[in-house]
Amino acid sequence: MPIRQVARLVDPVTRGWAVVTAGSVARLALGFVASVLIARALGPAGFGVFAVLGAVANVVGAVADLGLTDAAVKRIAGVWPARPELARERARVFFWLRAGAAALVVAAGSLLVVLTARSIAGPSEIGALLPLALLGVGATALSGAVSAILQATGRFGRLSLVALTNAGLTAALAIALGRAGRLTLVSALVLLGIGTSLASFATGRRLLPGGWRLDFPGVASLREEGRELVRFGRWLWIANSFAMLAAQLDVLLLNRWSGAATVGAYALALNLATKVDVVNSSLYTVLLPAASSLHGERGVRRYVRQGVVRSALIGAALLLTIPLCGPFITFFYGAAYAPAVGIFRGLLGVVIFDVVTTPLLLLSYHYNRPKLLAGADALRAGTVALVGAGLIPGAGASGAITARLCARFAGAGLILTVLARRRRAED
Repeated sequence: MPIRQVARLVDPVTRGWAVVTAGSVARLALGFVASVLIARALGPAGFGVFAVLGAVANVVGAVADLGLTDAAVKRIAGVWPARPELARERARVFFWLRAGAAALVVAAGSLLVVLTARSIAGPSEIGALLPLALLGVGATALSGAVSAILQATGRFGRLSLVALTNAGLTAALAIALGRAGRLTLVSALVLLGIGTSLASFATGRRLLPGGWRLDFPGVASLREEGRELVRFGRWLWIANSFAMLAAQLDVLLLNRWSGAATVGAYALALNLATKVDVVNSSLYTVLLPAASSLHGERGVRRYVRQGVVRSALIGAALLLTIPLCGPFITFFYGAAYAPAVGIFRGLLGVVIFDVVTTPLLLLSYHYNRPKLLAGADALRAGTVALVGAGLIPGAGASGAITARLCARFAGAGLILTVLARRRRAED
């Protein structure tokens, strides 16, 4: 059967997911080269410091987003392609608000680091290098903004190209730095973090829909559309900030009660689990605009039915990585990272749980329940903190895995319970 005929038999969400996933797999193949070189060059202890800096930057990045990104995807997708001029105006407002918010948060964060450098826990390198990590937050905000516009307008192929630009440049620079003996924490943060994000922004800007520019939209438009973005996005801001905190808190807690080498092994396993989770992040990328634009109860039922079948197949495929991860990790990363094997297997269960629940949780966008997302992510963060503080001091990495899984169960349980009650009330 010709490829085009096969494509017609597959729903648009699955086709979009396949495009994004294919690009993400190619990106991960390139990123894998960089991750091996960085892990080997820094060693478990240095890689642990690198992971803690990344965790802090990710949390600050979520705070700096202010919920604008997901709100903008919803707002732009809601009028695209029927009203392209309105979609373009909303995209311009979003970009300037996103860049401005990131600049303010990064400046405030850098000032705070300077004032509290002596009180920062962990190796001394963490306090000294945090300003560089925060500058990376600003660069990532620019590339993330243009990527969100491409996502909202359904340009998934171009979105994948932006990600591939970042990964390809990162791999090339890592190889060059590694061969020159210059692959250090500083060069990784500056060149592989800030530099590649700026290059991705430049690429994404050129790939925007024809005729679209990111020039200043004017104060009136900024105020009017900004008000709508903030109105919906404020709850997503709380949700995303707590979600990122929940995703990174286990690393920070482990850094509090364990040695740098243990943190490095856990960080490597988490890094690999995140790479496997590309199937879920790609699913989220495609499903967010789809869930935001559902119409009628029939559309919801079709969305849920397709989502359950799709997620079950993806989850079953991920189980195949369990017997392969041991030889893979020790061969590529070295025997020093052998403790990461068992940690990765535990984290894989968390990934599979996310794959199964993501389509259902995104129905919160259809029902316009940003407060519910905020509450669920706050519950996740609180669960990680409580369970992690109770288990990590004695169980180490195993306690961190348990805390992460308990948090996923708690957050998903809250959302699904509330949405189920709403649907029963409507029936």
